[in-house]
Amino acid sequence: MKDFALLLTNLQSSFKFAHLALLTLLLSACGSDITQTSPLVDETELPKEVGIAQDGALKQHLESIRQAYNVPAITAMTVKDGLVYEIASTGYRDIQSLEPVSDNDRWAIGSVAKSMTALLAARLVEQGLITFDTTVIDIFPELKGQIRPEHETITLQNLLSMTSGLKKDIGAKNQQWYDNTKPLTELRYELTKEVLNTAAVKTRSEFWYSNVGYVIAGHMLERVSNQTWEWLIGEEVFGQLGITNYGFGEPSFESANQPKGHIYENGHWHGVTEEKKLAPKVYGPAGTVNISLPDLAVYFSSVLEGMQGGDNIVSKESYKMLLSPYSKIQDSHSEYAMGWFVKSDKTAFGHDGFTVAFSVSSLLYPSQNSAYFAAVNGDTDNAPKALSQALEVLMKRNSIE
Repeated sequence: MKDFALLLTNLQSSFKFAHLALLTLLLSACGSDITQTSPLVDETELPKEVGIAQDGALKQHLESIRQAYNVPAITAMTVKDGLVYEIASTGYRDIQSLEPVSDNDRWAIGSVAKSMTALLAARLVEQGLITFDTTVIDIFPELKGQIRPEHETITLQNLLSMTSGLKKDIGAKNQQWYDNTKPLTELRYELTKEVLNTAAVKTRSEFWYSNVGYVIAGHMLERVSNQTWEWLIGEEVFGQLGITNYGFGEPSFESANQPKGHIYENGHWHGVTEEKKLAPKVYGPAGTVNISLPDLAVYFSSVLEGMQGGDNIVSKESYKMLLSPYSKIQDSHSEYAMGWFVKSDKTAFGHDGFTVAFSVSSLLYPSQNSAYFAAVNGDTDNAPKALSQALEVLMKRNSIE
């Protein structure tokens, strides 16, 4: 099981750096001198013995990882049998103020939220507003003749399963996506038109990671419901599950008492102060959710129930659709479902998330009815190493190798 965790981290690290390179280009247009350098590491600080779950030592082990990889803060959680089994947080909300993080803080979870968009889609499918086979031209008939003909038949399922063939991200020149004066639905419509008018980068049905594909999927849901994706996630997913401690984008922009994302440049960590340094809000369906770990535990528990053949806010048949792999990932033992990387034998599911200022990782094991999650409020090439170590500690403390 640990091998899948390592594979997942390696796979998504490559996606992260492609995303980071894109945002570096975006920032360079704004005059930022962001670099991809990382603080020095000292792996001699890593914990030698991990103990057992609920022995009270998790925070100490996380602090060793935090110091070894020199990140501002780290948090980690084990969810088991529908409950938060173990949780701890250490480090600072803001590296400048040295205000400590807490176990109830909200963390930006990046692409971990993709499965939430897919779950939302299943809710609307069950309500008869859309189907997984609905095409983009079914939803946007006015675009016929204005987008590339080959893209007209891309389905909602293609978009959610990373088999649309669409490019990964928006172009570096498009500062328009950071426009805070236009309604998000209008921006997403503009993005939809632009992306669907660009050439495919992969053959349909083959795996190709696409953030903009998820934005288009989310906008399809907006069109059929006449609501924003943010409202839909809040009402149709979080509201149905009783989740209340969440937001969108950088947590510290919504409340001063939340972890601040950090960028490492010029040899120091710097707290994010301008929202343009993060993924733009238009990216919502691809991953702008921030959420507390106890509330994330509620979400993971509901998904684990679906993984075990149960139902809750969607039927077991819908969960089967969401969790079935649709494409094999080249040179790996992993596949992609709708919002989840899946080990080929279906024993483990997971997803990472990188926002340039936050890094997170999740792993779910349905046979154990357990989920593992870790996050840091910084994003360099040290971050995946810290997350991998934290998840390994959690699993060892629960006797999972």
